[in-house]
Amino acid sequence: MNNWFKILYLLVFSFFTFGKAQEKITVGEKQTLFSKVLNENREIWVHLPKTYNDTAINPAKYPVIYLLDGETNFEYYAGLSDFIARTPYADIPECIVVGIKNTERTRDLTPTKSQKKSPVNPAVTLFADSGGSESFVKFIQEELKPFISENYRIQGYSVLVGHSFGGLFAINTFLTHPEYFNAYVANDPSLWWDNEVTISRTKDYLEKNKKFSANKFLYVSQADNEEQQKNWNSDMTQAIEKFKEIIEKNGTLNYKHHFFAGETHGTVSYPGNYEALKFIFKGFRTDIKQLAKNPGLLEEDYKKFSVKMGSEFHPSEFYLNVVLKFMKSNDFKESETYFMNLKNKLYPKVK
Repeated sequence: MNNWFKILYLLVFSFFTFGKAQEKITVGEKQTLFSKVLNENREIWVHLPKTYNDTAINPAKYPVIYLLDGETNFEYYAGLSDFIARTPYADIPECIVVGIKNTERTRDLTPTKSQKKSPVNPAVTLFADSGGSESFVKFIQEELKPFISENYRIQGYSVLVGHSFGGLFAINTFLTHPEYFNAYVANDPSLWWDNEVTISRTKDYLEKNKKFSANKFLYVSQADNEEQQKNWNSDMTQAIEKFKEIIEKNGTLNYKHHFFAGETHGTVSYPGNYEALKFIFKGFRTDIKQLAKNPGLLEEDYKKFSVKMGSEFHPSEFYLNVVLKFMKSNDFKESETYFMNLKNKLYPKVK
């Protein structure tokens, strides 16, 4: 009887444990929109910040990160951005992440039509479907961005992130349409493309403009390709180095180049994206302990940060609640009153 009792117990336990509906952890949602520009349906993946649906605070607006190669990068990037934005240690504001899934990757991400012949068969042109980046950026600017604006609460600050051909696309967009995004991230960009045409465009841009906008940001990561895979792609390495030299000579752009020893072309985008976010939003983090002694420092820091970014930023209501909890638990009464007044000014209660 004891054995039968044990079996019955295990069956009942299994039913209540494994038969119970489990709460799902959702990374994002899929949306589909038809592009008249590209004449096709485009699938996008959208990740919302943790506070987006928080009913305890007023509905907030968020910067948007447009992430190329969405099917490859979206899931890890969503977690990465949430991690860096966690309070009270946030290095960046919470952001909406929009991953753009590919259909014809080479077509969409390359700026010119390839004339390169196959070394095996000269009758075959490599990358024959290339050269459609202008149409693709038009899709993003005129169709995708309005779609995101209509369906989500967004702040007027946006970042474009790409890797390899996506990095090439990001830099080319920065040169041809610098006003489309506030910041650009290019991880191990394929600047070797079409006899380094994008490097030539960089020189042309500087000849005409002399300098870059002070409020734009460009981050370029470089993989350790030659060390990890001996002479795997010296054209890639040389082209990125040439671009780096041109940009750094100019000196007017908020620019950072980061070489990642030990990372290959296929792995560099993860550490690159982490460092890029910290670079773009440098100055966002505030020290909650310092705010106890000098509560006015928070507004001062955000004013400086807004000037640097070329866009207005305010401490979020969620963060102010964290600050208020800290002040209350440590009995900093004057600072608590200060931040309560600031919260009421920025986020007045609706009567």
